[in-house]
Amino acid sequence: MATTKRKVSVSLDEDLVEELESGSEALSTQVNEAVRMEIERRRRHRHLGELLDELEALHGPVDEALVQRYVDLLA
Repeated sequence: MATTKRKVSVSLDEDLVEELESGSEALSTQVNEAVRMEIERRRRHRHLGELLDELEALHGPVDEALVQRYVDLLA
């Protein structure tokens, strides 16, 4: 099933346009994919926040020292 497309006008930084135009895919295809990925990232981030809120309500606040320990592991 094809997704309905809607033509819109956006302004992009010149360096981004140059990078996108150097690729083999159409500019619209690349922008559409990038926007879709960003929306999904934001959705996951929002759901993670909701989950963390639920866990805090059930189990109390998180030990900040423990959080920092895991943040340090990711750095």
